[in-house]
Amino acid sequence: MEVVKLTREEYLESVQKLSHFENLKFLKRALDLWDNYYSWEKFPPLALVVNKRHVTYLFYNISKDNKYLTINNILTPFKYRRNGYAYKLLKYLFSSVKPKNIERCKLHSVNNSIKFYNKLGLRYWGVNKDMLYYSDFKMPDDIKEIEEINYEGSTDEFNDNELEDMYDKLKDNADSFDEQQILIHKDCLKQMNTRFKFDDLEDEIKKRDLN
Repeated sequence: MEVVKLTREEYLESVQKLSHFENLKFLKRALDLWDNYYSWEKFPPLALVVNKRHVTYLFYNISKDNKYLTINNILTPFKYRRNGYAYKLLKYLFSSVKPKNIERCKLHSVNNSIKFYNKLGLRYWGVNKDMLYYSDFKMPDDIKEIEEINYEGSTDEFNDNELEDMYDKLKDNADSFDEQQILIHKDCLKQMNTRFKFDDLEDEIKKRDLN
């Protein structure tokens, strides 16, 4: 088992045999992001290799000020799931960027990934119009620290501008969802339970506005 960095050509060659619809949506979204907004050279995607096969892919970037590690996309194709591969690749990522002294980590989770991120210990500040659930937490030294960091975290971690920016992206809070999306969202809320912190975010915004 090893982790490798992929060029654009290696990535396309690696994923060409995948056919599941959900896999293809991820692959296209990741490709578009890196072609249009990020750098294949500066932030090459990672792949976990098992038996000479790429079993999990991870796209990430680090902000210019070194404040944020953003996990953009992580995918384990269906035939390789339930083996802990995504966890192992994330663990590698956190370990490999540790010397950079990054302050925080953020990610947007699709509804199908909530169960996985719950196990890591994440909380979610809300959901945006694209039905992505947003997490933003202090950078852990090790993946095992994520749950404690999220449990102890609060809106106090953000200054006014950061809080307002986050709220502006999440304030729709499912109001524009169609009937099918609402059903999916309700199921996600059941899974997240007290991990869904939009009310805390909104209450803090109102409190700071009053002051």
